[in-house]
Amino acid sequence: MIAGVIAAVVLAFVAGIQLANTGDEDVASPSGSATTTGSGSSSGDPTESPPPAQSSSPSPPVLPDGRHFVYVKKLHGTPPVATLTFDLAEFLTGEAAAQAAAEHGDESPPPNDYYIVNDNPKLRTIAVAPDVTIQAIDWTNCCELTDVPYTDWAASLTAPTDALHGAGSQYWITVTGDLIVAIEEQYLP
Repeated sequence: MIAGVIAAVVLAFVAGIQLANTGDEDVASPSGSATTTGSGSSSGDPTESPPPAQSSSPSPPVLPDGRHFVYVKKLHGTPPVATLTFDLAEFLTGEAAAQAAAEHGDESPPPNDYYIVNDNPKLRTIAVAPDVTIQAIDWTNCCELTDVPYTDWAASLTAPTDALHGAGSQYWITVTGDLIVAIEEQYLP
């Protein structure tokens, strides 16, 4: 009995050290508080269970309310307990695109009048609303957005199809109260 308790304490201590030595990732819980957890190693399954959140004092939201350009990295679970891990980027057009391209030493103005800036590799995770709407491009019937069921889009993240490119595309997420309420694929020529 005592040996079992000691083994449990040692395992918890080792897990705590491993967690402390991994990279950071912002995580927003469904209640809206943001915490930091280690990203650890992953099997690469974008629908695996989310990393456990550590409790801490309330922090600012991972992202303010609004629309944000992202690269989807992982989808954890299914609504109502789903989270999305993503890499936040900037999608610029017009003069802002030309200026950013010039600052990065790229062709300016950029081709097709857009430029994506992704200088920060930090990953963020936010809860997905149970009634999230998803619009994606049906690439077999290019290039209008169409409503896509959550399950079809989730499946395309690990197994892209001719119609749905999944994580091979970029998206706009709409955040309200630290919940993703809409996901929309961005067409890039």
